[in-house]
Amino acid sequence: MHKLLRVSLTGPESTGKSTLAARLAAHYGTSFAPEFAREYLADSGPHYTPEDIEEIARGQVLAEAHAEAQANGLVFYDSDLLVIKIWSEHAFGTCPEWILRRISQQHYDLVLLMGIDLPWQPDPLREHPFLRQQFYDLYQRELREQMANFAEISGNEDRRFTQACFLIDELLRGASLPLPTSPLPMPARPDQYTLTSPSCRATFAAYGAELTSLVTLADGLEYLWPADPAVWARHAPVLFPLVGRLPGDAYYHEGRDYSLPQHGFARDQMFTVAQQSASQLVFQLRHDEKTRAVFPFAFELTITYTLRDALLTVRWDVRNPAPEQPLLFSIGAHPALRCPLLPDEQFEDYFFEFDHPVTLDRHLLQGGLLTGQTAPVLRNERELPLSYELFADDALVFKHYDFTRLTLRSHKSAHFVRFQFDGFPYLGLWTKGPGAGFVCIEPWHGIASPTGEPGELSEKEGILTLEPGQVFSAAYTIEIG
Repeated sequence: MHKLLRVSLTGPESTGKSTLAARLAAHYGTSFAPEFAREYLADSGPHYTPEDIEEIARGQVLAEAHAEAQANGLVFYDSDLLVIKIWSEHAFGTCPEWILRRISQQHYDLVLLMGIDLPWQPDPLREHPFLRQQFYDLYQRELREQMANFAEISGNEDRRFTQACFLIDELLRGASLPLPTSPLPMPARPDQYTLTSPSCRATFAAYGAELTSLVTLADGLEYLWPADPAVWARHAPVLFPLVGRLPGDAYYHEGRDYSLPQHGFARDQMFTVAQQSASQLVFQLRHDEKTRAVFPFAFELTITYTLRDALLTVRWDVRNPAPEQPLLFSIGAHPALRCPLLPDEQFEDYFFEFDHPVTLDRHLLQGGLLTGQTAPVLRNERELPLSYELFADDALVFKHYDFTRLTLRSHKSAHFVRFQFDGFPYLGLWTKGPGAGFVCIEPWHGIASPTGEPGELSEKEGILTLEPGQVFSAAYTIEIG
């Protein structure tokens, strides 16, 4: 058996690490670990404490371990603990000792140090556009002191990709591993499936059983976010067996402690295709030894997509196959819609339209966890105007609301996206930050934990209990036009 080859992409901000990591993973047909800091700081922007640094480092370690478990002989890391070390020392003058120890114990077969000759791309999570040379020198010095096998990558995106492939091909030859026979297109995951109706086309990936495209055929207009890894590298992930975040990404069950990342693991699992017809596609995921290590339950998750005209129905069936043990879980949706849809529109041209006048209070989040506080959003109104400021304090989270239909509309065009979600007790609305270019409508059976210490999974708000042999079912629809 060949050892797993590890390739890290490191360097200052806005140097193309995320884009190149995803492209390389696609080319070599394997996995990559995304930069956890982007997900962690999505709600707060570049505002963090020393405690946040440690949480981010722990999340990065978990992301790397998960990517390694999914890898095909070779794994890529978008960012690494060296980035966190330099970041921490710049911001606070020190770095936690355990992170330094971890760095000294890590081994990468190749480190790609990303050059700063790409133009700076403004981003709500990026800092210090004028210090890139200073940071680059720090990375270069650190890698030399570590005696790391590193190479400096520069030029435009295609040149960087070509340089990286040359170095990685040499690495594979040295390890007697096969080279890719031909480049794979973006996105990184194989096994794409398509449903087509007279009016639209929907595309899905077996990886995560994720909806990846939703296009109206008459005008070729794409309604779904393209999963730009530099902003947010997802299209419409399925949240299972957890919705939201746990304190410290940890929970207890029957006297043992477990670690489970935000929104669970289904979105990063390869599903099998149980059935496919002209209008319907059925994916399935079952427990295995890897899922049992973080989630000690037997389960069978079936996701059915049905496309009729311009209406896509998404149905979840969760079955408990265990002979005795109850199954504890949550499940939710996270589809991201392109917003704006048209070139001459802005995010602020859009609004949410409810099926009747509503009064809504949002439940506030801090670091992805519920604070216990609320704030008013609407008072007996049918429309909620969109602005990036609306999401400055993270997602809008609603509990036990009294509407079942929500439509995304524009003041400048007739295009719309309508969601129908009967029986969902929780709802999230979210975008990444100014200029992100998408908005998410997220019906949930489950919700984030409150701030504080990890607790018993059975006592978590929104957790569903499924007795042996029972099946839980839920569905929602997306209509475009």
